[in-house]
Amino acid sequence: MTKNILIFFLILTTSISYGQEICDNGIDDDGDGLIDLNDEECECSESLPSSLIPNPSFEDRTCCPMMNARLNCAVGWIQASAPTTDYVHTCGNYLGNTSIPAFAPLPFPDGEGAVGFRDGQQNVGSNYKEYVGACLTESMEVGVSYSLEFFVGFRDNIQGSMNLDIAIFASNDCNRLPFGGGSISIGCPANTNSYDEINVQSVSGSNEWVSVSFEFTPSKPYEVIIIGPSCQANPNFVFDPYFYVDGLTLAETSKFGVPFENIAGTICNDDLVLSIEDVEGQSYQWYKDGIALDGEVGADLSLITEPDVAGDYLVVINFPEGCISSKSYNVRVPPYYAEQEATICENDEHFIGTTAFTEDGMHEITVQAHDGCDSIITLTLNVDPNTYADVEDSFCEGEVYTLLDISSGQPGTFQTTLENRNGCDSIVTLELTEIPKTTGIDLPSEIETFLGDSVNIIPDYYDPNLIEFIWYDSEGNIIGNSPNLIGIKPLNNSIFTLEGIDKFGCIETQNIALKVDKSNTTLYLPNIFSPDNNRINDYFSFTSTTAVQSIESFIIYDRWGNQIYKDAPQTNFYNHQGWDGTFNGKEAVQGVYGYMINATFIDGSKKIFAGNLTLIRF
Repeated sequence: MTKNILIFFLILTTSISYGQEICDNGIDDDGDGLIDLNDEECECSESLPSSLIPNPSFEDRTCCPMMNARLNCAVGWIQASAPTTDYVHTCGNYLGNTSIPAFAPLPFPDGEGAVGFRDGQQNVGSNYKEYVGACLTESMEVGVSYSLEFFVGFRDNIQGSMNLDIAIFASNDCNRLPFGGGSISIGCPANTNSYDEINVQSVSGSNEWVSVSFEFTPSKPYEVIIIGPSCQANPNFVFDPYFYVDGLTLAETSKFGVPFENIAGTICNDDLVLSIEDVEGQSYQWYKDGIALDGEVGADLSLITEPDVAGDYLVVINFPEGCISSKSYNVRVPPYYAEQEATICENDEHFIGTTAFTEDGMHEITVQAHDGCDSIITLTLNVDPNTYADVEDSFCEGEVYTLLDISSGQPGTFQTTLENRNGCDSIVTLELTEIPKTTGIDLPSEIETFLGDSVNIIPDYYDPNLIEFIWYDSEGNIIGNSPNLIGIKPLNNSIFTLEGIDKFGCIETQNIALKVDKSNTTLYLPNIFSPDNNRINDYFSFTSTTAVQSIESFIIYDRWGNQIYKDAPQTNFYNHQGWDGTFNGKEAVQGVYGYMINATFIDGSKKIFAGNLTLIRF
């Protein structure tokens, strides 16, 4: 079936030799099985207008498409949208390629190639739309009438893929192809504000190619065109609707063949009349599917519903210089009854035409097909319910509560919507309450201590509802698990934190500063001693503070710098005896001696203490 325009310059003669096909008698004169215009002997050079669309039938290619999304194999065509159209060609593994989601009816209407596209997808949504686009061989002229004719292919009675709103879009800048910036959910080209929607047509079919014709007058010098689904959301997207296009011709309307002067009535009402302009001196012959209709030689052809009425009709106009054909008109009687089954979610709508259905069960509707016939559609509609979940939760005063995409620092009722396993809404309602703060914890603001001294930190008060406690040092290390921190020996100025937790998990914190006085990092030493065994000042030693960790060395020198005493390193220096005033087992002489002591303190610091001492004997 076709509405493409064939312009014939056919010279019909009356003196035809035996065995030659006569082109207007409805008989296979030469016995080759081909009658009238279907016979090569009746073919003339076609005078179709040259299409502004390059490679209009997808025949020129750089490779055979062995999988889906291979539009790059077709010369001159560009993947117009992020969702990918599928290039098919009989040179590839078309019939065995399971990656192509559906098979178009064969043969293709124009050559061996075509493209397939989706109008929505179950797992993505109704905005998952696929398009093909091409830069034109020359820009359209503003104010000039143009026609675009092509074929739409329908799969064999596949639910959701028998009805299509197909649209054409145009832009005056070829750099805007592809559109959408790589988003698979941008929808149609018009959503980008870079394309104009030129026109939309509703087309239907099953296991067939249906011709489509647009006529329009551009308001801009368009240089790129995109073909695919309309902007309207396809209500059948859950069935993965899939379609094909082939044989695109775009040219000035005036360059197409002779149009019918009038097409009146409908085949369903038995009053369809095709009329061509009746001009004196011209004769006419009507054809169906290329075969002459006996006796139909006037400027009008009347058709009624008969079993074999469907087909392509045209008229050949004879004049003294030759002949020319009219446009072709496809007569198709659609099925009077059709069945559909669809599944939607609660609160959604399923559309047949402009009628919306929402109730579960069986419905009947009468719609008018594109050629005016009535078709009764029986719809079995399954409505999957939405699911609902109620959640009660609480949060601590002063915090921000988060659940899924809900975030709040205030109590109240909140709602969010997810998707359940059927693809319908799963509505979550959250009742959120706030747990008030406790009366908290009171600690002294600071405590001072000497290095090495033990410190006890006891809160002045804490709320009795606090049932768990954690102490942290300045580095975040846990140093205690009770409200009282006993026996702490801080080495440096620090900030300690007490965290109290109630039965709801809410947390109260309080800090305390510990200031460490390191003025006690010293040793106390006498400057005289008398080793005379009277148990008074008999040894030279030192007095330490709690800050001292160890004595690394303790050395006595005589006045000439000779070492006369050295003690081993000491850590238990509280019972340290020191020098008893002897050298090599003999009493050292009375006089002045030197000492040097190396000390290490508990904070890691080190000091050297040196000086003179006097040994006297009584």
